[in-house]
Order: sequence, then structure tokens, then C-alpha cells
Amino acid sequence: MFGSLKGKFKRWQDAGLISEEQSASILAFEKERKGGKLIKDLTNVGIFAILLGFASIVASNWTAIPDMMKLIGHFALNLLVVAFMLRIDGVKHPVRRDACVLLLFGLFLTFIALIGQTYQLHGDLHTTLLLWLGICTPFVWFYGRTYTVAMPWLVAVLIAIHLNMVEYLDENDYVQIVAATVMTFYLSPILILVSRLFWLARHRPGFVQTFYRLGIYLPAILANLSLLLFYDNFSAHQYHTVQIGLMAAGLLGIFFMFRPISRGDETATDLWYYLLASHMMMMLPFVLPQLESGVLSAVLFIVYWIFIAWLGARMQAATLTDWAIRLVVIRLFIVYLEVFGNMLQTGFGLVASGILLLIVLRYLNRIVAVGRKLVNYEIG
Repeated sequence: MFGSLKGKFKRWQDAGLISEEQSASILAFEKERKGGKLIKDLTNVGIFAILLGFASIVASNWTAIPDMMKLIGHFALNLLVVAFMLRIDGVKHPVRRDACVLLLFGLFLTFIALIGQTYQLHGDLHTTLLLWLGICTPFVWFYGRTYTVAMPWLVAVLIAIHLNMVEYLDENDYVQIVAATVMTFYLSPILILVSRLFWLARHRPGFVQTFYRLGIYLPAILANLSLLLFYDNFSAHQYHTVQIGLMAAGLLGIFFMFRPISRGDETATDLWYYLLASHMMMMLPFVLPQLESGVLSAVLFIVYWIFIAWLGARMQAATLTDWAIRLVVIRLFIVYLEVFGNMLQTGFGLVASGILLLIVLRYLNRIVAVGRKLVNYEIG
């Protein structure tokens, strides 16, 4: 590591960015910060090996262990983790505290499963998840601080909501469609709004990061999944008007609730553009039902990711722009495969496609660089 740093510092010194004294100071700081890291890492490896060994011993003799001893042993393990968690100072060592919280979060699920297995309860998964979250949510929110704990908890909550919706709303098509539309179309804005709560930002910054990240990722994921509906000859149903109305209301809410207060607030403007464009893409297959067109799906995908590349250039996020352009290039290659699918069934077609793919991969970075320059040129 220090070798690579020295090389970078040498280049920076030659460019006049830092002085020799600054380079020495930074290297000394990094050396002190990394001091003892090898010992700590090896200690963690040793502890992990011991725990893994105990787990292997228990697993190999699982059938020979009495049921009551299994329950008592698992309960004692939970108490041991609780004791460690309470002894750790969450302010000085938030990562260690959250590691214990996450471990306890998982152990409660395995303990519930063990109880069900021991007494042959045959519980449903959706009920088990609700019970698990009901027990764990209070201590997760009370002791959890970082993204490491918040993300698994939030994912578990969303899975539990989905499974219970499928279970209890299966017989009522109208309620199921309304609930599914609200979950998919309104979830991202709600998560972003929750991440802006003052109390949450002050006391649970890790949860703010989790809500915001998921709220940012979901629109892009759902928009691209929605475009796949154009391949399936998606048809309107009897509640189609209600569904479109809910989506239109959600789009209108996004327009007013996320509209930047001032023209100079570029971050809010970028978020506004992104949410509006993503949710409009999500709406299109429902606005244009019974339109089966793989070409339209591909064109919309390319347009959407060109927009994301432009947005990345506005935000000076070069990585986002690069990956967006890469996705556009890959999608164009997939269009080629779709259009010439019959020809590609022959050996000559496969050879031609392989050569084309190698050419695309060979010059992909150059294409990305040209695309980034074009995007930057378009925005000024």
C-alpha cells in the first residue's frame, strides 16, 4: 500500500500539487494509522476460525443433540451476544456494536426457526418474518447506528410486506393492484422523504443513508423492469384506469414535493429530473398497453441511460456517466442479436457476433470517453 502511495506522491510532487514535507507527513500519518492492523486482522481470523470450528462440531452432531439442549444452547448464545453488545461503547466503537446487533438480528431468526422445527409448528414464512421483525425492530432501531444494520433490516421489512400482501390480498384483485401500485410507484419518494427527517438525520445517520440509497436505486431498477413489459404484449385489465390514476397522482406529487426551491440548487434539480424521468418510464407500459415492441423497449432503454449519462455529467459523477454509456453500448449489441437472431443460428453468424463483441469490448473505453465528451459538450 505504502509503495503505491509513494508512487502517487512522487507524481503529485512532480506536478507541483504537494510539497515533499506534506508527502512525508501524510505517509507518517498513514503508517501510524495502519500500525498493528495485521495483528488485529489475524486476531479476527483466529476468532472466526474458533467460531466456525464450534459450528462445525455442532452441525456434525446435530441429530444426536436433544431438542431441549438445542434450544437452551441457542438461547444462551443469544444472551452471550446481548452481553457483548451491551458492553461495547456505541459511540467509540459503532462498527463493533452494529456487528453484534446484526449478529443478534440473524440469531433471532434462526432461534424462531429452531423452535418451529423442534415443536413441528409448520408456520408460514410471511408470519415468521412478521414475528421476527416484531421482536427485532425495537433493538435494531435502539442500538443500530450504521448502514450495515439498517440495510438488512429494511430489506427484511420490504420482503415481509410483499409476502403478506401476496398472502392476504390474493383474492381481491382491486386491493392487490392498488397496493402493488402504491408499493412500486410511491415507495422510492417515501424513502427519500423519510431520509430527510431531522430526528433521523441527527440520531440515526446510518438509517438515513439506507433509506436514501434505496430510494435512489429503486427508480432506475423499476423503470428498466417496466420496459420489459413491452416484450410481453402487456394488456389492460378492468382496474387499468385506477392504476393509471394512482401513477399520475404520484407523478404529480413528485413534481411538486421534489421541485427545487431555488434555481441554484443543482442537487435538488438533478434529483427532481431523475425521479420524474424514472417514474415516467415506469408509467409508459401502462399508458401504452397492448403494444408489443422489443424495438420500442430497446429505444426507451437507450434514451433513459443517455439521460442518466447526461445527469452524471451535470453532477460531475464520471463513474455514473461511464457506466451509463457502457450500458447503452451493451444494449445496442443486444439489439443486434435480437434483429439478426435467425442468422446467428448458423456458425457464420456466431463467429461474426463473437468478432463484433470483441471489437466492442476492445474499443469500449474509447467509446465511453467519446460519449462522456459529447455529454459534457451538450451541457455546456
